[in-house]
Amino acid sequence: MSSGEPNYMRRLVIILASLFFGFTLVIISGWGLIYNPGDGDSWLIWSLRRTPLLLGVILLVTGFVLLRKPVETDPSAPQDDVENMDGA
Repeated sequence: MSSGEPNYMRRLVIILASLFFGFTLVIISGWGLIYNPGDGDSWLIWSLRRTPLLLGVILLVTGFVLLRKPVETDPSAPQDDVENMDGA
């Protein structure tokens, strides 16, 4: 496969990994913050405790943005009859 052709499997793995790890980070770090919010922490520790939550949200947004990005047509694939919708 040349570098000009789209790599669908790699894109699918990136989307699934970002969604999976994003949801996992949000759930685990969110429950950790609910269980022990650490209200008396300094601002540095407070922000470090919320870093996994922020990273999870960034991964989720990245996964959904990549999911919404249009897929290029593969030039090596044969043309379908999808473009010819009138049945001729």
